Amino acid sequence: MITSGRTRAWIMLQVDSPSEAAHRLYDSQGLAGGYDYVVVRADVVSYVYNLMVPVDAANPDVLQSVHRIILDITGAKFSVVIPVVEFVPLIPHDAEGFITGDEYERGHDKLHCKEGRQRWSPGMNAWG
Repeated sequence: MITSGRTRAWIMLQVDSPSEAAHRLYDSQGLAGGYDYVVVRADVVSYVYNLMVPVDAANPDVLQSVHRIILDITGAKFSVVIPVVEFVPLIPHDAEGFITGDEYERGHDKLHCKEGRQRWSPGMNAWG
């Protein structure tokens, strides 16, 4: 099993207004946490849970604290924390992402990002 020595999880939330909740989360947690935690992003999804938030935390206690912070910010009715037990790629920084032209124009860090496929982890800049 490949692990990182950190505690990673996907937090699934059911909220009234997922887009608004995601923006509130970004406004307060986009660059927060330092080495203790990273709220990677917030994806609005179509399911019973309508907001997915991947989190990277220093340890389980920090993850529990971040979960409470996320609940407070989003006003979630229900949530589930799904722990990551193994991850691919082997080194998270090898992960790739894709930024559309619209996403790029809406405020991505143009120094570290480009439109199209990214050749590094989305976590290298605030919110992928």
